[in-house]
Amino acid sequence: MGRDTATSFNKPAMGTVHLAGRLLKRCAPGEGSRMVVGLLLMLATSAATLLQPWPLKLVLDTVVGDHPLGPGLARAFHAMSAFLPFESGSKMSLLFILCLGVLAIQLLLGSLNVLSTQVLVSIGLRMVFKLRCALFNHIQRLSLTFHDATTVGDSLYRVTWDTYCAQALFNGGLIPAITASVTLVGIASVMLWMDPMMTVCALTIALPLVILIRRLDRPMTERSLRVHERESDISTRVQETLSGIRAVQAFCREDFESARFRCHADASLRANLRLTLLQTGSQAVVGLLLAAGTAAVVWIAATRVIEGRLTAGDVVLMVAYVAMLYKPLETLAYMAATVQGAAAGARRVFTLLDATPDVTDSEGAITLPEKASGQVVLENVSFGYLENQHILHNISLQISAGETIALVGSSGAGKTTLVSLLLRFYDPTHGRITLDGYDLRTLKLQSLRRNVAIVLQEPVLFCASIRENIAYGLPDASIEAIKAAARAAGAHKFIEGLPNGYDAPIGERGVTLSGGQRQRLSIARAFLMDAPVLIMDEPTSALDAETEAHLLETLEQLMKGRTTIIIAHRLSTIRGADRIVVLQDGEVTEVGTHLELLARGSVYARLHSIQFGRPVPLQSREVQ
Repeated sequence: MGRDTATSFNKPAMGTVHLAGRLLKRCAPGEGSRMVVGLLLMLATSAATLLQPWPLKLVLDTVVGDHPLGPGLARAFHAMSAFLPFESGSKMSLLFILCLGVLAIQLLLGSLNVLSTQVLVSIGLRMVFKLRCALFNHIQRLSLTFHDATTVGDSLYRVTWDTYCAQALFNGGLIPAITASVTLVGIASVMLWMDPMMTVCALTIALPLVILIRRLDRPMTERSLRVHERESDISTRVQETLSGIRAVQAFCREDFESARFRCHADASLRANLRLTLLQTGSQAVVGLLLAAGTAAVVWIAATRVIEGRLTAGDVVLMVAYVAMLYKPLETLAYMAATVQGAAAGARRVFTLLDATPDVTDSEGAITLPEKASGQVVLENVSFGYLENQHILHNISLQISAGETIALVGSSGAGKTTLVSLLLRFYDPTHGRITLDGYDLRTLKLQSLRRNVAIVLQEPVLFCASIRENIAYGLPDASIEAIKAAARAAGAHKFIEGLPNGYDAPIGERGVTLSGGQRQRLSIARAFLMDAPVLIMDEPTSALDAETEAHLLETLEQLMKGRTTIIIAHRLSTIRGADRIVVLQDGEVTEVGTHLELLARGSVYARLHSIQFGRPVPLQSREVQ
C-alpha cells in the first residue's frame, strides 16, 4: 500500500466491541427512533414467545388429564365456550379454544416478526448505505500515492461487499444479542418461579459456552479476514482481466487468465473451507452442550413426575421452556461466527477510512482571489515516489502567463511526474511550485484545480451522456455553453449526427467512439472549463497522422491566451512552442526554441534526428 495507509496498517488491531462501537457511532445517527420501534417489536415478539407452550400444557393437563383450570382461566373458558357449537364447558370446547389459541399466538408472532424484521433490516441497510457513501467519498480523496499502490479490484470489493459489515454487526450481532439477552432473562425468570433447581441445572451450560465463544474469537476473526482478502483477490483478478479484455483476446491468453483466476478462486475456496470447518466444529460443541443440559432437565422433570410432584403438562412446559432458554444461548454462540465475519470486513473498511491523504488543504489554505493569470514557477523542485529515490532533481523553471512550454525527453525522464506536481496529485519532496506567486500548498485544492485544465493521451470518459462528459469539470454549464465548447473542439458536427445528439450515452471509457472523437470531447471539456493553465499530456500520440493533423488546429485554438504545458513524444506537435524543455534522468538539460535546440546538436537534436531520420547538421554539432 502507499504512504496514505502506512500509518493505519501499523495501528494495533481493533477489538470486535470497539469496531461495533465505531460502526454505530458513524452509521447510527438519525436511526434512533427506528431502533426504539424495532427493539420494542422484538421485545413484544419475545414476550409472545413465552405463551407458545401453554396451550399444549393445558391440553395434556385438562383436556387429556383431569387437572382443573385455574380460576381466571376457567372463567375465560366458560365465557368463550358459550359461542361455540359444543356443549358449554365440555372438554371439546376447551380443546377447540386451545387449538384456536395456538393459531392466534402464531399469527401474533408472525406479524410481530414481519414488522420488527422490516424495521430493523431497513436500519441495517441504511447503515450500509451511509458507510458505502462515506468510504467511496474518502477513497476519491486519497492521494494518488494510495491509488498507485492499491488495486482497483480491492477498493471495489471494500466498497461493494465489506461495507455490509454494518448490517451484519447490527442485524446479525447487536440486535440478536439484545433480543436473546432479554428473552433469556424472561424465560429464566419464569422457570425460576416454576422450579429453581431445574432452572439452575439448565443454566449450568452457560459458563462453558462463554469460554468457548471467547476462545474462538481470535481464530474466527483471522479466518474470516483471510476469506475477505481472498474474495478481494478474485474481484481484482476479474476487474483487471475484463479491463484488458482486448489484449487478452488479441494475444490468445484466455487459458492463461483462466488458470490465474482458478488459482485465486482455489485460495478463496480453501479459506472458506477452513472457516466453515471452524464454524461447524464450534456448532457441534455447542449442540453437545445444549443436549447435555436438555438431558439433565428431562431427567429431573421425569423423576418428579414419577414421584407425583409434577404433571405431564408441567414436564412439557418445562422442556419447552428449556428449549426456548437454549435458543437465545445458541443464538449468542452461533452469532460469534457472524460477528467475526463482519468484524473482518469492518477492519478492512476502517483501514481505508483511517488512511489520511498525503495531499490535503493545509491549515489556512486560501482560494485564489480571482482567475489566475497563469504564471507558473518551479523552484529547485525534487520529487520521488519512494523515499531517497528521486525521479526529479532540483528543477527550476519560470513559465510566464500565456507562454507555451513543451516538455520532451525519453520515457521515464519525469515529464508526466512533473505535470502531476502542478496539479498537486503529489507534493514536491523538496522545493516549491507557485501559481501567480502563491505556493501551491497554500492554495485550496479545489481553487487550484479549477484553474488548470488537462487533456490526456487517453481521454477519460465516463459511462454517461456526451453532454455530461463535456460538462464534467463544470456541471452547471448551460447547454449553449456546452455546444459552444463542442464547436470550438470540432466535435459538434459528429455529436449532432448521433442518435439523441448531446444526450447520446457513451459506453464505458467511450468505446463506442473513435479515438479522434474521444479526444475532441476531452478538448471540448477543456474549452468549457476555460482555465488559465492548460496541461496536455501527449494528446495526439495515440492518433493516426490525419486525425492528429486535424486536432492540432483545434489544440492551437485551445492554447491561445493560456499558459500551456505540453508533453509530447511527437516533436512535430511542439515546433510552435515558445520554449522546449528537455528532461533527462529527472533533470533539465536543455531549454530553448525548436531551432535553437536543433542548432545545439545535443539531446533534442538527437531525438529529432531519430524521429525524422535526418542527421544533425555538422555546423550544428560544431555549435555544441
